[in-house]
Amino acid sequence: MEPTRLLKDIIKKVDRALGTGLLDPKRRVRGKKPKMISVEVTSRCNLNCPFCLVGMQNQLASTEHDLLPRGLGTMEMDLYEKIVKDSLAFGIEKMQLHFQGEPLLHTKIHDMVALAKEAGLATQMFTNGLPLTDAMAGRLLDAGLDMLRFSVDGVSEEVYQKNRVGGQFWRVQRNMTMMTAKARERKSPIRLEWQMIAMRNNEHEIPKAKAMAAEMGINFFVKTFAVTDPEAVPANEEYQRKLHLKPCSDIYRAIFVYYNGDVVPCCYDIAGKAIVGNLARQSLGEIWDGPVYADLRHRIDNAYRRPEDEPALCKSCLKWGHETSKTTDGQTVWGSGRGMEPDDDAV
Repeated sequence: MEPTRLLKDIIKKVDRALGTGLLDPKRRVRGKKPKMISVEVTSRCNLNCPFCLVGMQNQLASTEHDLLPRGLGTMEMDLYEKIVKDSLAFGIEKMQLHFQGEPLLHTKIHDMVALAKEAGLATQMFTNGLPLTDAMAGRLLDAGLDMLRFSVDGVSEEVYQKNRVGGQFWRVQRNMTMMTAKARERKSPIRLEWQMIAMRNNEHEIPKAKAMAAEMGINFFVKTFAVTDPEAVPANEEYQRKLHLKPCSDIYRAIFVYYNGDVVPCCYDIAGKAIVGNLARQSLGEIWDGPVYADLRHRIDNAYRRPEDEPALCKSCLKWGHETSKTTDGQTVWGSGRGMEPDDDAV
């Protein structure tokens, strides 16, 4: 680890142990209500990616989405309309139309974008890009989608199909090219992105991917790998994930909603281990201020002082830890490096 980074980590640990919080870069966020909500419009997916969080840390025998413990489903528009109204009353500013599952599989996804935009919310969506059609692209642009991010983890068919099992690179390349051309033709302000998760089997293709993105006219960036498999960690330290030191501040940045209205505080809760309420029966404000959510935030805020009270889900977190390259429960360990910061919008 670089000496400067090592010194900063030591200072942070001392600051954390003393409980001063003076060096907490997220202190301006901690304790405040989130401004972003992430809605799972469907839990279904057209791919079976081996690193997907549905199979996080081998908790399931398979990563297939049809083995998702809480089942498969699609959000009804009535519920979504209520969520938009609740979000406005709560103070939400950004609507993420994705969580688990592939959002473009929802037949009314463009209507969902339009409804959120009409309410004054910024909108963004992460997709594998494969279900995108010319007509769908036009409807999303007409609806006013602010950002669309394509998750594409390879540029050769051999590598891409290892990481995005069930997909074909030529198809998603065609769709990204089509979307960028259509947005340019319409002079749309939409931001289009190509995200590539760096892993050992694809890190050698990152320069080529970057060049292809530039030619295509799409914003490109590398995302660090959430270490579901230590053997898949890239060899290049530049691309290795480095955990943020707890306490977690993501719980004050975003709220996550399953297709049935269940609310969880974290994107890593794919199985419903920390459900704090349900938006079909409660308002967002009632859930946030309720005793279940409040207790969960208190235990997360005090994870360093009282690790025995930390929620079980947090102990296996792949973004926040007590060490920089090891989950709190010690079940997943990988090599240290200076790493890249995990992207803020991919909570």
